[in-house]
Amino acid sequence: MSNIILVTHWTGGDVYPFIRFGKMLKEEGHKVTILTHCVYENVAKEAGLEFIAVDTKEEYEQQNRDLALLADPIGKKEEYIRFHTLYHGKERLLREVALIETICTPDSIIIARHRSSISGLIAAEKNHLPYASMILAPNYFSHMELHDQLFGKIFCEEINQARTELGLTPISNWKDWLYSPGKILCGWPKWYAQADETWPECAVPIGFLAAEQPKEMVQFDPEVSAFLEEAKNKKKKTVIVTGGSSRMVSKEFYQKAIQACSMADIYAIAVTPYDEYIPETVPDTILCVRHVPLRSLMNKVDLIIHHGGMGTINEAVDAALPQLLMPHLTDGPDNADRLSALGIAEKYSPKMWDPENIAEGITRLLDGRMKEKCLQYRDLNQEEYSAKVWKTVIPEIEPYVLPRQEKRYEAAVNQAGVNRQVSREMLMKILRKKQENKEG
Repeated sequence: MSNIILVTHWTGGDVYPFIRFGKMLKEEGHKVTILTHCVYENVAKEAGLEFIAVDTKEEYEQQNRDLALLADPIGKKEEYIRFHTLYHGKERLLREVALIETICTPDSIIIARHRSSISGLIAAEKNHLPYASMILAPNYFSHMELHDQLFGKIFCEEINQARTELGLTPISNWKDWLYSPGKILCGWPKWYAQADETWPECAVPIGFLAAEQPKEMVQFDPEVSAFLEEAKNKKKKTVIVTGGSSRMVSKEFYQKAIQACSMADIYAIAVTPYDEYIPETVPDTILCVRHVPLRSLMNKVDLIIHHGGMGTINEAVDAALPQLLMPHLTDGPDNADRLSALGIAEKYSPKMWDPENIAEGITRLLDGRMKEKCLQYRDLNQEEYSAKVWKTVIPEIEPYVLPRQEKRYEAAVNQAGVNRQVSREMLMKILRKKQENKEG
């Protein structure tokens, strides 16, 4: 068995899948350590993982606030660059590489989040260790060329400052470097997304990283239990509203969703750790809570309204729960398009965030016609879990070697000789879609 080191950053949607993966790896006999933000220490240790914090509580809280700098990489390019310099620049890279090296052994394998957790890639190269990246949403591939053109040169300069200090040769192309590992693990099943021209050859879908099955006798907060019982007694449908764990979600998300739930004459539990996202007054049919065992709660409700994050999608699919998606940033819009095409969700872009319009969607999704499709994909997902594709992939992860820099990665790995560069037409399509989401 191996000493597996997992590295990840940013929101709960970026961290919890790694913790789940770590638990799965540990159950197979591997020793697993996760390096991530300090606030996840208890959750990681409860999963049986070793833990190393990459920051202090104060640093984490500042980064969480600064995540808003990533909201508009096209319109506010300087803010996007500032975030990456602060949290993934030379000083942070050197600090994290040093942390990783404290637990490196000859049998170590490093798996790190694509794009943000590049300290794992650098540590693997420096110590001649097997390495794989992990990507958690398909749209990251389609946006790589755009990010490379906008930021690649600047990111390379910052990365090369750290590489020089570590005695490593400089990289010449940011995107090619990120695509240079022998494997990029994709945290979704094949039925969710099929490979297209934006995917590198080394991309390997390994399925959703399953959350722990909810406990039958989970103890909810008394207020939540009483609310659910009241809804049941009044024969009212119940809905979850959640915008995820970060501060990036628009405050209008909760305001519009809560108004819509009230208009639809249903009971709703709005979940957010940030009090300022909740309207000052809400009707008695809306319960606002900071935390709740979300996956267990999904078994008690009829619908979930959310932002389109992959972790929430995974759990909702496992619960066979219809989804009303109100996405407006990062991978949410693309995820919503995919779920809508599968017939297990409806998408409401910001231009459709009229409470009356959303209320009509809630009523439609609660009529029961979508449930059969939801059950079908729940069963399909259970089959994916049983297959454990990742078990066959882990032994195939090879020691990382930096490719020759004068040779583009696409030419080195594409056996079919297909040009994997995203066309200008595709870049324009991505830009138009981003603008639509922003204007909506």
